[in-house]
Amino acid sequence: MATETLRELYHAELQDLYAAEHQIADALSQLASMATDTDLKTAFEQQLEQRRIHAERLELLFDEYDLAKTGSRSTAIEALTQDANRRVQSMTHADVRDAALIAAAQLLAHYEIAGYGCARTYARQLGLDDAADLLQQTLDDERAADERWTEIATIINGIATPDVMVDESGSSRLRYVGAKYFGRATHEYADHQIRNEAGDDLGRVNGVLVNASGRPYYLVVDSGGLFDGRRYIVPIGKVALNRSTRTFTISFTKETLKRYPEFHRHSFLAMTAEEARLYEERVLEAVDPESAREVPRDWSHDNLPQYREPL
Repeated sequence: MATETLRELYHAELQDLYAAEHQIADALSQLASMATDTDLKTAFEQQLEQRRIHAERLELLFDEYDLAKTGSRSTAIEALTQDANRRVQSMTHADVRDAALIAAAQLLAHYEIAGYGCARTYARQLGLDDAADLLQQTLDDERAADERWTEIATIINGIATPDVMVDESGSSRLRYVGAKYFGRATHEYADHQIRNEAGDDLGRVNGVLVNASGRPYYLVVDSGGLFDGRRYIVPIGKVALNRSTRTFTISFTKETLKRYPEFHRHSFLAMTAEEARLYEERVLEAVDPESAREVPRDWSHDNLPQYREPL
């Protein structure tokens, strides 16, 4: 039957998305069975649960519009799944295979982002604001999922290249990893509290900056109410970890933090190598003015002290 109106196009998009949800669930099950990383397996399981929730939201709209729960199978999803299966079958390195599985999952997420974005817009243009809001919830889920895949990939892609030396792979460039996805590469520092030696609460760990191999160099701290949610970074070598209390101790005072340059994830990642070096020099100078003056201009991250854990 020909599609002649925007409403008919909207209904057809909903039916296609419903079919796609089931196809993607099958695809994610296949990908999950090939994953070896524990965090990655968990992420696949969470996404499978999301598929169920997304399908239920669509069913609410089907009931409202008296639509049949049918739709054409997507040849695009079939092609993406077949390509992922073909690619990973030839991989013997588990971490490389996991990296490829994440790429496949992100391609599926992007398909859904496009589809739900169109359906949401059609609903809004048709004056179906409640339906548009419901579709926006799923669109937000898909965008969050895409970001989660990126965070996990930051770690796994680094682990997948253990034979690449830091100074051969972009040298001083660091990458941000969110607290939820620290996993094996960063000792699971998520949400640890930061205190100084006087016992003052200086915030919580919100993320880390890691090199290409997943090795952490800075903790990213959300100061919370201390400075209106401002974030800052702390060199790993300047903290002491108490695992039993999930607390890091640093020798900073609140006055020290007032000198600190603020950290913005996207701004930092957009910096040139020279801008990043100058920013880190400002951080080191705020932490320890004396030692910062001794840091050579061609300093390497490998010269930074490692974190220490008290006995």
